[in-house]
Amino acid sequence: MNNVATARAPGSIPLERPKQIVARADALLYLHVARPDLDKTTKFLTDFGLLVAARQGDTVHFRGVGENPVIYSVTRADRPALLGVGLSVPDRESLLALAKESGATIAPFTGPGGGEMVRLRDPDGICVEVVYGQAKAAPLPSRPPIPYNAPAQTVRVNDTQRPPLAPPEVTKLGHAVLTSPNFPRKVQWYMRMLGFMPSDVMCLPDATHAGAFMRLDRGATPSDHHTLFLVFGASADIDHAAFEVIDLDAVEMGQQVLKAARYRHAWGVGRHLLGSQIFDYWRDPWGLKHEHYADGDVFDASQPPGLSQAGSRGPVSVGPGFARRFRRRAAHSWPDCIAPARRDAWGGAAAPVAGRCTQHARAQPTLAALSLSSSGCVNLLAWTGTTLVR
Repeated sequence: MNNVATARAPGSIPLERPKQIVARADALLYLHVARPDLDKTTKFLTDFGLLVAARQGDTVHFRGVGENPVIYSVTRADRPALLGVGLSVPDRESLLALAKESGATIAPFTGPGGGEMVRLRDPDGICVEVVYGQAKAAPLPSRPPIPYNAPAQTVRVNDTQRPPLAPPEVTKLGHAVLTSPNFPRKVQWYMRMLGFMPSDVMCLPDATHAGAFMRLDRGATPSDHHTLFLVFGASADIDHAAFEVIDLDAVEMGQQVLKAARYRHAWGVGRHLLGSQIFDYWRDPWGLKHEHYADGDVFDASQPPGLSQAGSRGPVSVGPGFARRFRRRAAHSWPDCIAPARRDAWGGAAAPVAGRCTQHARAQPTLAALSLSSSGCVNLLAWTGTTLVR
């Protein structure tokens, strides 16, 4: 009997969606983190372009210029941590279905805008708050996108370009990147429970799936290329959060403002290969990466997923090569089942001691293939480039 596994070509295994879907989320609402110093956090976030929306005890809520009343919440705590991600559903029936499937109860949402919510836990224990009935806020005044003259198209005559020297106007929380040592189970959970669908799937040379850019299933209504990027990592955590700004000038102005304030730059400005957005990454005082982006891809539900394999082109189509400093991990806690071997230069945990639980032990072959050390998604991003299927 031949026990040798049949070799599979990279990109030959599709990421199948579950046949039964509990609910379909229709928007990414907010990120919720813990930080030891609310004043320092508020200074960074307002320099980044967010606006204080409300204060509730030890929590500060932030908004952008769009209609969401909260896109970022920070609660004072002794240690920095990811506390949760907020999504919305379009009707109460979806909330009831999630409550029934998970065994959770429907509770009032006490943040800005009110409404009702169900608090779920994904397979890694990450809190996912699903909200229905939140009241929208009135959009705030903001400048229109700057019109660009092109050789064959002149749209601006007797007019100049003078964007203000100020933090860029953030329109919304666009996406979050979550690392997981249990990627296959995690990606299936988000597809089944919340209706996410893959836009681009990243695979190893043996065709194993190692990451997926996931968008909301909104039918014929276009959705951002990715609302979540789920990827194999040494721990369950957040790698970065991305915020949409008006245009390229806003991305560049953000860099100018944050550089002048002497924050830590992570990577950019460039244009990503998968998702196509123009990007620039900056770290908060605890090392978490925050991305300004503009001009990303949008797909409706008819667009099939792409499959991409490791390649030499890298994660950008235009811009600087992959920055080594981008690989530094935020100062969030490792799960109890993994002991950090040391601390890295940014204060984050570095190479983990694996094997203390079966979940993480099972992930080690894939982690080794990705050459992971201090961060989950970044090494995978660093060597992605060959699109096999679109």
